Amino acid sequence: MANLNDSIVSLQEKLQLLLKRFAQLEKENQQFKATLAQQKESTQLLEKQMKDEQAQWAASMVNKANMDPAEKEKWVKKIDQYIKEIDASIKNMNP
Repeated sequence: MANLNDSIVSLQEKLQLLLKRFAQLEKENQQFKATLAQQKESTQLLEKQMKDEQAQWAASMVNKANMDPAEKEKWVKKIDQYIKEIDASIKNMNP
């Protein structure tokens, strides 16, 4: 009978350790989630700023009088591709 009681006590101790570890992991997980959310927000802000800067740069390039139509079309396509890539990156960040 003492053997059974010892086993139960041992099991309870191990269970308590597991519960403490679970609580620690839950807290750590919440911290990671908060950090990830902040990083996503920061990344989205930077991507928006980059997109705005690229659009301004593209507009200045397109408005140059000495640019021939073929060159202009090439730049427009390249800029459109950048915008699509940025949009895809933003969509991938938001599950």
